[in-house]
Amino acid sequence: MSDDKKDFFDYDSYIKDNVGKMRSGKSRKAEHAKQKPPRFASAKKEREAVVARQLKKEAEDMKQPKNEPSAVRPQKKRTEHESIESIKRMFGEALDETSEDLAELTVEQPEPDAPIANPEGIRRKLYYLFGIVLSLLAIVGLISTINFTRGAIKNFADNTQQKNEFAKFIYPIVICDPAPFNQTVKLRSDTMLTAAIWDIILYEDKTKYEADFDMIIVPEVDVEQHATRLFGTGLSFEHQSLLNADVQFYYDETIKSYRVPSNPKYFTYSPYIEEVSRVGDRYTLVVGYVSPTPAWLTLTSDDEPEPEKYVEYVVAKRSNDMTLVAIQESDRVVESPHGL
Repeated sequence: MSDDKKDFFDYDSYIKDNVGKMRSGKSRKAEHAKQKPPRFASAKKEREAVVARQLKKEAEDMKQPKNEPSAVRPQKKRTEHESIESIKRMFGEALDETSEDLAELTVEQPEPDAPIANPEGIRRKLYYLFGIVLSLLAIVGLISTINFTRGAIKNFADNTQQKNEFAKFIYPIVICDPAPFNQTVKLRSDTMLTAAIWDIILYEDKTKYEADFDMIIVPEVDVEQHATRLFGTGLSFEHQSLLNADVQFYYDETIKSYRVPSNPKYFTYSPYIEEVSRVGDRYTLVVGYVSPTPAWLTLTSDDEPEPEKYVEYVVAKRSNDMTLVAIQESDRVVESPHGL
C-alpha cells in the first residue's frame, strides 16, 4: 500500500460500519424497550447525543493539510458528499419513528384526581351550628321554666287561683250584701232571688233570652235554678218584683218571668278574699267588701284594694260544685287609710 493510500481515510467503509453498529444498537434498544419501555423524552436525547458525538468525530477526522495534491481533492469532495448523504440517511433512520413506536415509548401518566371536599370539616361545622341551636333552646327553656316555677310558687303560696274561684262564686251574693246567717233556709226569699238574678247577669249567656228594648225576659224557672246553685236545695221562693234604690227587677205574673236590665251600670260591692282556711269540705273565706270597684279590677289588679269592711263566708266545696253555707261577722278590723 502506498503512502497516499495510507493517508487517505475511507469514509464509505467507516460510515457503513457505524451505520450497521447503530442499526444493531437500535435493534438491541427495541428489544430492551419491549422488556421495559423507556420514556420517549430520554430516548430522544440519547439519540441526539450519539449523533452529536459522531458528527464531532467525523469533523475531526475530515480535517486534512492544506497542501494536498490536486488529484486527491475531487475524490475527497465526492467522499465528503457521500459522507454527508450517509449522515442524512442515518439521521432519517434514527428519527424515523412511527406513531406505534412513540406509543410504546410513552408511558401514560395517571390523571390527578379531582379535589374532594373534606367531609370531616363539613361535619364539624354542622355539629358546631347544631350545638349553638341547642344552647339557645336550652337558654329559652331555662328562662321559661324559671318563670313558670316562680308563678307556680307564688300561686301556691297565696292560693291565687283558688281565691279567684271563690271570689267568682260569691260575687253575686256580695252585691246583695245580705245580713249574716247560719243556715240558708233562714235567708229571705228576696235576697236569694236577687243574688240569683245577679248570677244570671254576670255569667249567663243573655242572648238566649227574649229582648225587650234594654231589658231581657228571664223565666222564673231559670232564676230558681241559679238560686239553688248558690244556696243549695230544699229552698222555697216567693216570686215578686225586686225593687232596689239603684236596680229594679220587675216580675210579670202573666208570663212567670222577670224583666231584667241586660247591662246594669251599678255595682254595690265586689269581693276581695284575704284568707282561705279549710276544715273538711268547708272553706272559711275572709272577704273584704270593696266599693265600687268592678269585679274585673278586683280579680286582676296586682295592687291590693282597700276594703270597707270584712265578712266571713263559709262555703262547702265538693269536686267543682260550691254552695254557700253561712255568712258570719269578721273580727278583722279595717285599717284606716293613710295610717290615721
